[in-house]
Amino acid sequence: MVYLTYNDAPGGIYQSQVIDTCRFLEDTFDEDILLVAFISGRNFFATRRKIKSAYHHSIVLPMWPGINNWRKNRFLLKLVMLTRQKENIIARGVFAMLLARASKRFLNVCFDARGAYTAEWSEYLKNESPGIEKEMSDMESSAVLNADVRIAVSQKLVDYWKENFKYTSTNHVVIPCTLSKNVSTEYNEAELSKVRKQLAFTDSDVVLVYSGSSAKWQSFNVLEENITKALETNAALKLLMLCKAGEEKALTDKFPGRVIQKWVAEDEVHSYLQAADYGLLIREQSVTNKVSSPVKFAEYLAAGLPVIISENIGDYSAFVTEKKCGMLVGNTDWAKLKRPSEVEKKGIQAIAEKYFRKANYLEEYKKLF
Repeated sequence: MVYLTYNDAPGGIYQSQVIDTCRFLEDTFDEDILLVAFISGRNFFATRRKIKSAYHHSIVLPMWPGINNWRKNRFLLKLVMLTRQKENIIARGVFAMLLARASKRFLNVCFDARGAYTAEWSEYLKNESPGIEKEMSDMESSAVLNADVRIAVSQKLVDYWKENFKYTSTNHVVIPCTLSKNVSTEYNEAELSKVRKQLAFTDSDVVLVYSGSSAKWQSFNVLEENITKALETNAALKLLMLCKAGEEKALTDKFPGRVIQKWVAEDEVHSYLQAADYGLLIREQSVTNKVSSPVKFAEYLAAGLPVIISENIGDYSAFVTEKKCGMLVGNTDWAKLKRPSEVEKKGIQAIAEKYFRKANYLEEYKKLF
């Protein structure tokens, strides 16, 4: 089987959602999984080394320059696949899916859909390439309707297909973004206390954490509005922002000493999350967010953090209410927030273990081919 990615750079998400998935499929089904990755020509050899060192059985290829030239990559894909017998493929994203189908070198093509691509390009990426933004609706429709089988990261994404592309098939599975195999769901009081001490948090501080980038769908303006209200309401609240320096400036200027920014290595993120008390997933009401499956949701739960989440964030807003592992931001009484107990944190970690390990979706993976 082949797993194909297009224009995805190695990092935490690539590790947990691509590399770990290839390893899981290989180990679980005792099958040869070849990762084929098209990447940018910029820093090609350094990026290639990262991917090949992370996954032994991979072919890393340079993309044709310019996102508008994505179709030209099908010739290189076809050439590479000529040395192999026809086999099944999982194609991550619209571009990978259409390249796989156009190459005509595969038995069954699985569209691994990570979101609502037309909405994402319309709402957040139109300035990246106006040409692609105009084409994306037809491209996404073709990817959805012409796949042999599909992975959706949420049921809300399947509903989006039905509404926008007249999708009527049942040949799909829902598999949310799952945890990296390296992320523990064990409570670690010693590590928690160590990191809180390093960050100068006291036992009475109630620590909110935001972990992520400044991508437009992260909705910093909505986050800032809610955090301003929270910190003005409750003097015990502090905010830990695990993001690049500068992204937190508006809040640090407003609340000096109460907003702490850290940018840490990927393998340190979990330790810092554990030191907090609540995870923040506060986003605007865009279509992109309404069908999403943010990786950070599972990571917050794995750290034992109740999640304070906006309404209509994929399947997760309802999940939080149903599983009692957090609260909707609109229902949050900031003045009454207290640190969760060890028992509460362990209960939330058990939820992460039960719902966000790849092994929990073994039956879904079996249904693909």
